[in-house]
This record gives sequence, C-alpha cells and structure tokens, in this order.
Amino acid sequence: MRDIFLIDTNIVSHMGYAKPKPGLLPWLLEIGTPHLAICYPVIAELLRGAHLLMPYNPAKAREILAWVGRIRSTDFAILPMDFEAADMYARMTTTPCLKNMWTSDGKSKRTRLGHDLMIAAVAIAHKTPILTENVRDFLLIDQIFPLPGLYHPYESTWHVPPVYPSSLPVFDANRPDPWAGSLPTM
Repeated sequence: MRDIFLIDTNIVSHMGYAKPKPGLLPWLLEIGTPHLAICYPVIAELLRGAHLLMPYNPAKAREILAWVGRIRSTDFAILPMDFEAADMYARMTTTPCLKNMWTSDGKSKRTRLGHDLMIAAVAIAHKTPILTENVRDFLLIDQIFPLPGLYHPYESTWHVPPVYPSSLPVFDANRPDPWAGSLPTM
C-alpha cells in the first residue's frame, strides 16, 4: 500500500496526551490523516491500558476509553490483520530469537503479548512503513523479517529504508500547532 504509514502505539499515545509532544500533531497533520493508518494491535494496547487502569483510576480509564472511541472517527485507515498478516505473525512467534517479544521471562512484571510482532506482521503484509519511537524492538524483528520501512519521527530518521520512494516532513518540535483540536487528545 503506497503513501500510507502505520503509526505505532507509542506515537498514538503521545498524540493523545492533553499536552502532546511539541510538534507531533502538526507533523502528523502535515503528513495528512488519509496517509496515516493504525491497526488492531495498537487499539488493543490502548484499550488494555485503560482496562488495567480501571480498578485504580476509573475516571482516567473512562477518559482513555472515550479517547480511543474518538480515534475511530478520524480518517486513519485501519489496516486489517488479514490471512497474510496472521501467517507472518504465526511465523514470527515460532522464531526463537523473538521469543522475548511474546512471552514473559517470569521475573518481569511486564506481560509481553506480542503486539510489536503483530504490528510488524500487519506492516509487512500491507507493505506499509512503521512510524515509531520504539525502533529497538522493530530493528530486531527486521533482522529476520524485513520491514517495509521504519521511521523515528522525533529523530527524522529512517532506521529501515522504505520499500518505495517516500518523503516525510522533518519533525520540528518548535512548530506551532495551528490545527489544535484536529486530532483526538485526552
């Protein structure tokens, strides 16, 4: 899929903060919401975070749930976990050096559900570069399952070159946000 970029959970999360990272919303809007996509693992991670928070801070959890609902009303494409993506994910979960991405080591309190693997599988299946701040995990995946592109917006750097010619605006943390309110925040 050309001219579409898959947004990782950390970028969507930053987008949702009451005070997003300076420059993020103008940068995303310069790309244009019709050129940005999310996928169900991103939505699942956001919803899971809200549900985990519910017993401790129900007001904040409801705020996150409402915000995720507003994300659905944007022009973001929703890339499906189709057969090709499911097959790719299944292969990733049988790769020993990626095991730490979908299992817990027993010592960690952090549960690994394999969302980065799912996001990578969707990106590969749809030939869509990933926009993320979390390049380390995706670079590990890329060593075995070549990604169609991996871009760190805050560095304005392609860590994995895109499979098709692509240009993204340079990220500028000092760029004013004349479009305040154009993307859902909390």
